[in-house]
Amino acid sequence: MAGRRRHTHGTGTVLSAAELFPPANLRHGGLVLLLLLLSGCVSYHPLPLRASLPAQTHADAQIAAALQHAHLPQRERLSINPSRPLSGEALGLIAVLLNPDLRAMRAQEGVAQAQVFAAGILPDPQLSLSADLPSNVAAGYYNAYNMALNWSLAALFTRPADLDIARAQARSVQYQVAWQEWMVANQVRILTRQLYYLEQQEALARRAAVTTQRLYRASQENLQAGDATITTATLRQIAWLDSQDRALALARQITKTRQDLNKLLGLPPEATLTLVPPRLGATPTDPAALVAKADHQRLDLLALRAGYQAQEARVRRSILGQYPGFSIGLTKAADTSNIHTLGPSVSLDLPLWNRNRGAIAVAEATRGQLHAEYGARLFQTRAEIYTLVADLQRLAAEIAPLAREVPQLQRAEERLRRAASERNVTLIDYESVRSQSLAKGLQLLALQQAYAEQQAALTMAVGSTWKGQP
Repeated sequence: MAGRRRHTHGTGTVLSAAELFPPANLRHGGLVLLLLLLSGCVSYHPLPLRASLPAQTHADAQIAAALQHAHLPQRERLSINPSRPLSGEALGLIAVLLNPDLRAMRAQEGVAQAQVFAAGILPDPQLSLSADLPSNVAAGYYNAYNMALNWSLAALFTRPADLDIARAQARSVQYQVAWQEWMVANQVRILTRQLYYLEQQEALARRAAVTTQRLYRASQENLQAGDATITTATLRQIAWLDSQDRALALARQITKTRQDLNKLLGLPPEATLTLVPPRLGATPTDPAALVAKADHQRLDLLALRAGYQAQEARVRRSILGQYPGFSIGLTKAADTSNIHTLGPSVSLDLPLWNRNRGAIAVAEATRGQLHAEYGARLFQTRAEIYTLVADLQRLAAEIAPLAREVPQLQRAEERLRRAASERNVTLIDYESVRSQSLAKGLQLLALQQAYAEQQAALTMAVGSTWKGQP
């Protein structure tokens, strides 16, 4: 057969393609090559979605389980006891561990790290095989083949820029996730403070409702005995209904706030937690120093700066793309005349029209957009901090006189209550003092609640640690 012919030139002998690559050797070599390629492959493993939500356990059990598997310092872990009253700081830490949205968001960090890994991998070489099989083998033609091994060198020049992009983007993602954790933790602190003061207001309103109900019943008895007028009894009835409505409205707010808190904590809606009084710091006086502090430590600003660095690397990467990319290779071939060749090959892109100008324009425009977004975020941060500081100073000025006078009003109300029970003071005078004392007491608690919430909001706006209040 033509495929087995030997063709001699002088003293040398030239083997045909079939003799140079016998079928057995081709099978064994192909098998070895296939095994080598498959040895580095990753196998597929399915990851099915859960068909139902995880079972809801008691809040104490969920918190204890989260703390057991959390990587926390021993001191912080021991400071959180689910069976005891919890502070807003402890609940903020628990929210970071249990919140389902944060759990899903932390998966982005794994994606970002995988992108860093992918950016550092060099491209595989390309192997191309082809054959020309003449149909007229009787004419003395040989089977021709062509083998080429090519490798693109463009990735060698762009690999550092690709790694800079991926690493900066990974830092940005880490800061973004940390900022979301920080926001959730501080939102928990705000809700915790709101819930604590609402419970104090509801307890005060409930005691007032009990007192007004007792006065109303007494006035009803006096009306039947002829010792009171219907006007007095009706006023007592209205005061009792108002007190009851106030207590019920506060109870509804408590229920909604507790459900919002449990949602952030990842706890069942019906879970009930006992809270400790919030720790309030001093009223800030220098908003400019807080703005400088926020620019240095706020996680969202750090995320924007890392994202801007990633975009700077993209601009450099796109500029590198305007230069010609080339590949080198090695080609071995034999034609139908059984002439064998072996030589290098080079392929080069000619930058005539494209020159990556579109990618450069997009990268530079995106960089300008991120630059403007960072300036806008910094401007917003400054405005937010100045507003919160002004609100805290105003609230502190309103709280100070009430904090001095309300205890005196409450003591006076107690004395008048005893005097009214001994009929030394009219019920109308006592009711007037009692209602005003209740109103001022609720006003003081509402102002303290607003102050506590605004202070937690300022801590979040500045990005300060909880132990170092702004």
